[in-house]
Amino acid sequence: MNSITAGLAGVGAVATLALGGPAFAQTDSFDDARGDINHGADIHRVKVTNEDSVRVTIKHADLVRSARSGSTLTVFLDTNRQKPGPEYMLVGGTFSGTDYALVRADGWDVGRRVNSPGCDYGMRLDYQADTATVTIDRDCLGRPGAVAVAVRTTGTVGDNTVRDWLDGRRNFTPPVARG
Repeated sequence: MNSITAGLAGVGAVATLALGGPAFAQTDSFDDARGDINHGADIHRVKVTNEDSVRVTIKHADLVRSARSGSTLTVFLDTNRQKPGPEYMLVGGTFSGTDYALVRADGWDVGRRVNSPGCDYGMRLDYQADTATVTIDRDCLGRPGAVAVAVRTTGTVGDNTVRDWLDGRRNFTPPVARG
């Protein structure tokens, strides 16, 4: 290959990298032990995507619409690795008719609800796919560069409440950088 052809190939490669379409969001997936609780809320996998919004998709064993499941979900968001614990939490039920809220974290406890203008967030439940998908605009979280999450589910079995944490109690995923 002569120097002109090599130079053009190099320019083409740089142009492809620079202009090759939209930037890809950083996405990481994290597996959890299956069957660590005998409940449909059992976490199987969590996928975190950090782009214009932070999206956390939780794959469960068997989400059900019935309130008898007592199934709830908490996504803890660590947006400042210099401070211990989460800065935000999204809490909600995963059975039909429940609500959810984005709150500031008070340690690992629920703090005040986030009511910032322009802050948009949501939770979508897909009972066919056994997934809960939480989406939070980065503006709601102070526009962090990276986000680490911890995920906890609970459910009711008889008179007992069972809990499942992704990869252990209060363990955060590695930070997922904005793509």
